[in-house]
Amino acid sequence: MQSVLLLQGPLGPFFQNFSQFLSDQGIRVHKINFNGGDGCWPCQGSNDNYTGTLPEWRHFLDGYIKIHSIDTVFCYSDCREYHAVARHFCLSHNIRFFVFEEGYLRPHYITLEQNGVNAHSSWYGQLASRLPNSSTEHPKHRFDIKPNFKRRIYYAMRYYLQLQLGRPRFRHYVHHRHRPAWKEGIAWLKGWYTKYSHSARDQRLQQQLIEHHSGHIHLVPLQVADDFQIRTHSPFTDVADSIRHIMASFAACAPKGDVLLFKHHPMDRGYTNYTQLIQQQAKELGIGDRVFYGFELSLPHLYHHCKGVVTVNSTVGLSALFHHVPTITLGKALYDIPGLTSQCPLATFWRAPQPVNITLFKKLRTFLLQKTQLNGSFYCEPEKTCQYIWQQLQALLQPSASPQHEVITLPKPEQNTQRTRNVA
Repeated sequence: MQSVLLLQGPLGPFFQNFSQFLSDQGIRVHKINFNGGDGCWPCQGSNDNYTGTLPEWRHFLDGYIKIHSIDTVFCYSDCREYHAVARHFCLSHNIRFFVFEEGYLRPHYITLEQNGVNAHSSWYGQLASRLPNSSTEHPKHRFDIKPNFKRRIYYAMRYYLQLQLGRPRFRHYVHHRHRPAWKEGIAWLKGWYTKYSHSARDQRLQQQLIEHHSGHIHLVPLQVADDFQIRTHSPFTDVADSIRHIMASFAACAPKGDVLLFKHHPMDRGYTNYTQLIQQQAKELGIGDRVFYGFELSLPHLYHHCKGVVTVNSTVGLSALFHHVPTITLGKALYDIPGLTSQCPLATFWRAPQPVNITLFKKLRTFLLQKTQLNGSFYCEPEKTCQYIWQQLQALLQPSASPQHEVITLPKPEQNTQRTRNVA
């Protein structure tokens, strides 16, 4: 690994810290910004703006990689429009492609995989055959990651403000969340308000459910509205579509004494509110007294009282399996493995959820910790996190010769690219 390209990273200075670490190892670092927010935290090495259109991006990337002899690309999330193009290009041109993502096993881990994450993971579809011979022993994480929601609010506000201010320069930019940038910033403030305004109400709701419905609660942890795992790796068009499907199935097939509990995603508080949808659907289906919806619910406390967990492909499913709660996935999920998740139809799951093979889950957890997880955070502890990333990279890097590229001329700066700054 001699010349690295960074695309979009997590909100905040993580890629800035990571670029400094890579530079300290003698690696040439290049960063491409797609909007004004991407430039909030300039990286070590060269920082370039891409101002062309999405259809032109592949050609630009090809030329950029050739000119700078890029042998490794890093990004956060592999389904964003620009990253999806980059992933396809790198996999077809022998360029190493590493993807960061929030941890499969949260909160003390982040994910780093080569070639893709979740249903794009190299391990997707292979775990059922690999796990039987795996170990159940796993190392404990070395340090805890403390809550950092307020810090993430600041990062988001700063990012989306600069994204909006940079619109004239990046007029062709296509954001992975299809809403105006100013709404993004406001949504993070609304999320902070929602968190604290719903806390007391949801604690009461949770206690009432435990007292009156313990053992008969079907929990549905909702995913973020723009989750690519919904859009790319499931049969649903969006979260609302999955809610309608789950409620219709519950009304038709679940025992009369069971209840359905939707839990809002903590990172989606300021963006969406499904109260009206859920209430309307419940009324139409005649299950208004059996359906509940909360924002600030404690999953670890609820798990012990759940009959089952229904998810599209949220990583909360791993948490449910950890607590031995029968779980079913409705989309593609890395952990959707016979013996772990219920393989029956949803109509059957309501009445006869399949138990979790605890030993098999321990093997899965150990496997993920060894192959995909890093003790660290994108929002704090940068030095420790970068050290553990570097250790993982040494194990993941596959020997491969850098492809020989002919030198081509990139589009003129005023057309597609604009150099912003170089950091010595």
